[in-house]
Amino acid sequence: MSEGLVDRPAPHKIRLPEVPVSSAEDIYSNAVGLLFPDNLRTFHGDPGSHVTYVSKRFGDMDLSLVDPHDQDERVLFAHHIWNSGIQLAEFISDASDPTKEGERDGKWDVTGHSILELGSGTGLEGIVSALAGAEEVVLSDYPSPAILANTKANVERNIPKELQQKLTVRGHEWGVLTDDFSKDYASHFSRILCADCLWMDGEHYSLAQSMEHFLSHKDNARVWVIAGFHTGRAKLASFFDIAAQAGLETEHIWERDADGNEREWARERNGGQEDATGRNKWLVVAILKRKQASSTEKVGKHEQFFASMLMQKSNRHT
Repeated sequence: MSEGLVDRPAPHKIRLPEVPVSSAEDIYSNAVGLLFPDNLRTFHGDPGSHVTYVSKRFGDMDLSLVDPHDQDERVLFAHHIWNSGIQLAEFISDASDPTKEGERDGKWDVTGHSILELGSGTGLEGIVSALAGAEEVVLSDYPSPAILANTKANVERNIPKELQQKLTVRGHEWGVLTDDFSKDYASHFSRILCADCLWMDGEHYSLAQSMEHFLSHKDNARVWVIAGFHTGRAKLASFFDIAAQAGLETEHIWERDADGNEREWARERNGGQEDATGRNKWLVVAILKRKQASSTEKVGKHEQFFASMLMQKSNRHT
């Protein structure tokens, strides 16, 4: 089942800034996530702070975290870095690592590809993609000036000047496909990256719509999705159903934990009574592609999908 190689568990790829402590109690509270694996952290860093992504291949990367002041921006959680993003960055880094030649299957290799990252946050996965040989990288997130400015700062800090022309940062609200960016890049990208964007089930329709819109029609075009279970397994499962309605077929899907163990994907475990603490150790990893269908079938499925999306949005506002 193994789809990639990672030297160290994903959470240990992040180093937090040292914080002075004044008592033994403070030392203990700061170390809980490290002492007890059951309390594995699903995200890292605080708004306005910096974290370091520890890359054996590319060196340490200093990533600033946005400090959102608007409540609408804060609920997007772009001010943290998540285990799913770290795992995706590791897959991408390892896939084209010349020191691991013979161990790779090419599945996560971005060399020569055009990359779109949806919900990029810090921009880590896109930054690693540019360093790993992608031809073009667009980092997109909600069109918030604070979020986009922070992503641009991370690009400038971690990408050599000679490579910076490969990367652009653009605002994009999922499902809004009438602006210049959406028109210019329709069916453009051979790889779409999406890390920990599934926790808002009310946005699944819009997210799937953006994926389908931007994904190239080339046979090898793929969407890479990794997400944590911290908001429940049912929300993640529903996304893949909606993506199928949008014309995206799940080619591979499995689960991976912080220690690199892998198991089959399951829509439900333990009769829906899965222990939340144990669940948080795992990520769902999926590779999506366009469904192969006749033109008539595609039109019918798209009409059904858009009708469902409009109904979903209408229900949320009533």
